[in-house]
Amino acid sequence: MGIPWDPHPRDPQNPIPGTTGNPGTPSPGTPGTTGTPQPRDHRDPPGYPRAPRRRSAAPGRWLSAAPPALRELRELRARTGQPVLRCREALERAGGDLRQAEAWLEAESRRRGWARAAAPGAARAREGLVGVLSEGPAAVMVEVNCETDFVARTPDFQQLVEMAARGVLGHCQGASGTKVGCQGGSGLPGGLLGVLGDEHLALAMGRLGERLALRRAGWLRAPPGGFIATYAHGWVPPGPAVAMGTYGALVACGGPGPGPPPAELRELGRRVAQHVVGMAPTALGTPEDELGGDSETRLLAQGTLMEPGVPLGRYLRDRGGLRVWDFLRFQCGGEAE
Repeated sequence: MGIPWDPHPRDPQNPIPGTTGNPGTPSPGTPGTTGTPQPRDHRDPPGYPRAPRRRSAAPGRWLSAAPPALRELRELRARTGQPVLRCREALERAGGDLRQAEAWLEAESRRRGWARAAAPGAARAREGLVGVLSEGPAAVMVEVNCETDFVARTPDFQQLVEMAARGVLGHCQGASGTKVGCQGGSGLPGGLLGVLGDEHLALAMGRLGERLALRRAGWLRAPPGGFIATYAHGWVPPGPAVAMGTYGALVACGGPGPGPPPAELRELGRRVAQHVVGMAPTALGTPEDELGGDSETRLLAQGTLMEPGVPLGRYLRDRGGLRVWDFLRFQCGGEAE
């Protein structure tokens, strides 16, 4: 076999490229000289110099050097949550003044919201969330609709649902009766129309870009010594005081005696609320009702998921005597219960 070809032949007398004569005589490109260092080959000796590397600028340098207009655009976007192009237009109209730009955005969002609400042939709001909120012996439930599931998952829309639930709860605390259910956004009677108000709904529609509707609201108040069991089912993770999902239920419960019910009965009441969501009853029934079939619509006559073959009324009676007085169920986009 022949000797392999070496693209970098070495002189036995000069093992370091770029040198001549005596190996100890320095020349440009070797250690100890002022010549330009050459890139090190993977076969070069360890003492051979490397070419200097350029250092990139620190990332923060470019962010801190952003022009004032860009900083104002970021701040306005963070304040309002509006699209970047609309924020840029607002700053241009306001001459860079943040307060004036924010006021223009609010007015423009309200105008766009009214136009969207009145547009003929606009998509009907069928998606959305059910919000459930309890306080003391009362609990409220609202359904707020939007056009797409994407908007329903945004923090802005969920904040709207929370505002609606808190507004209904404020009305409930000053109202009489033990059960109220209200249908139809602007048809909500009395003070419920002020829960969100047409102006606030129009502003939210302009910001989110979809038609929104406060479709219905309802609340339950338990008799003295009772409590309201609540449950919300869906994809919104638990956390805030207002539970949210695509289904919700309120159940007015009480213990066998006049005193406050123990924790075990409260947990049993929560399971009854889950049963209401899953089985969709339309009437209450009585604890003496016999077990119905698969099409049974009376709550206390339906079979329980916890013990199949036993009607719910008998199941509750045998486990501490939990009493159920009333219930309310919402399904987002479904028919009125």
